[in-house]
Amino acid sequence: MDDGPAEQHLALGRAFEEIAAWLRRSPRTDVSATGLSVLDRLDTTGPQRVTDLAAAEGVTQPATTALVNRLEESGWVAREPDPDDGRAQRVRLTEDGHERLHRHRADRSRRIAERLAALDPADQAALERALPALRHLVAVPPRDR
Repeated sequence: MDDGPAEQHLALGRAFEEIAAWLRRSPRTDVSATGLSVLDRLDTTGPQRVTDLAAAEGVTQPATTALVNRLEESGWVAREPDPDDGRAQRVRLTEDGHERLHRHRADRSRRIAERLAALDPADQAALERALPALRHLVAVPPRDR
C-alpha cells in the first residue's frame, strides 16, 4: 500500500471523522446538535434569514422554521425585521441563547480536556504543536469540485 499524501490525507480525514462522531455522542441536552449549530452560526455571522440558515445548515426550510420556532420558544433566538427587506424577518441570537451556547462550548471543551489529560505527555505535546495547523484547517475555504 502506498503511503503517499493522498492516503495520509484520507487517514487524517478518518481520524477527524472519528473525533467528530465522538463529540456528537455528547450527553443528552435540552437542544439538538442542529440547534446548537444554528446558535453557533448566529453567534458567528449575526442575524440571518431562515432561508439562509436552511441553506447553510443543509436542511429544508420547513425543518429550519420548526427548529427556529423551538429555539424561539426556549428564548434562545428572536425574530426581528430585516432592515434590507421590510417583508422579511431575520433570526438573531438572544442573550439567553448566547449563554446557552457558551455553556455548551464550555462543557464540550471540558470533555475534550479530560481526554487530553489522559494522553501521554508526548501525544499532548504533538497535539499542542499541531494547534496552528488545526486552526488553519478550519479557516481554509472549500475547493470547488
